Amino acid sequence: MTVVPPGVVRPAWVVLAEDVAPLPAGATLGQRVAPLLRNLALAAGTGQANLWLPEDPPPDGVANAGPGRPGVRAVAAVRDGGTQVGELVVTDGEDGTAAAVPAELLAQTADCVALLLREVRADAAQREQAVHAAGLARRAATVEADLAAVLDVERHRLAGWVLTGTTRRLAEVTLRWREFAAAARDEPSRTLATLRELRAAVDDLIDDFRTVVRAVHPSTLRSRGTAAALGELAASLPRRVHCTGDLGRRVGWEVESGIYHATAVVFAAVPATADAPLSVHFSRVGERLAVRVCDPAGSAQRLRAALADDARLLAALGGGLRCQASPTGAALVDIWLPQRLAGDDDPGPPPLPPAPHVPPAPHVRHVPPAPRR
Repeated sequence: MTVVPPGVVRPAWVVLAEDVAPLPAGATLGQRVAPLLRNLALAAGTGQANLWLPEDPPPDGVANAGPGRPGVRAVAAVRDGGTQVGELVVTDGEDGTAAAVPAELLAQTADCVALLLREVRADAAQREQAVHAAGLARRAATVEADLAAVLDVERHRLAGWVLTGTTRRLAEVTLRWREFAAAARDEPSRTLATLRELRAAVDDLIDDFRTVVRAVHPSTLRSRGTAAALGELAASLPRRVHCTGDLGRRVGWEVESGIYHATAVVFAAVPATADAPLSVHFSRVGERLAVRVCDPAGSAQRLRAALADDARLLAALGGGLRCQASPTGAALVDIWLPQRLAGDDDPGPPPLPPAPHVPPAPHVRHVPPAPRR
């Protein structure tokens, strides 16, 4: 190890290797730059060496000072590529005028400081990326758990659709088959009639399966888009539905099917019969596709509970589902998804303001007039 006598000016790269490099990893920028500034101050004799950074207040009021200014003896820009990231300023000290600093030493020091600043920025960027990556990992774990839970709910829901409707149909087909077999064996004259009944039962079973398939994978959704498919579904409901608006140009299948199935669940959750029709409005604002269902006869609280799993699914996809009551008391369901599932949360359309509080009318006590005398 070479021992440097005190007061000996060294090349900046030597100071960087011998004094700065051994510093611990947690050393601050000031601690790393200090040996270079001390070495520069030694070359200036009784002068002082300062480093000015754009984001910091100027040291000793010498920022942007030129060599022609009183007390300023040398200035060197610290550049990282073509961008100025700081400035070295050599000024007179309290004990006298600063000596002339060699231009080569000043340039070397500026290059070493630029290297240290680049390292600091790289460390800060790495820490920021680490925090961002940790946040993404937590987000991914949450989304994965939500999707797994919702997938299980959807699996049970689909099984319910298939089994609830088809179990009865299968029982009827089995009964008709037994009647046909008995007629063919014991009463040949009834064979044709029982065969027709068996055929009708099989047709009903096939129709039920087709209904389930259309609900899970509607052909109109693939060929014409979400709005057309929901309009077709609304036309099959026992309740009147009024559709307005448009979702604009087509987007990815996962977005269109997500909007479609969430709205279809809303159709199934609202009362099947009511005098007031359902209102369905399609809209597209920026990169968000949204559907608003208004049910004058519905309950926002009941719908919120019934659609909790679907809200969780849409939230995992970056969209959402919100149930609220309008100022008139109607149940409003907002469904939205971004046109691209990039993992970013979309807060959705702004919620409606709460309904104004109307105080009850004051109770007026009726006082009968006094009887005439």
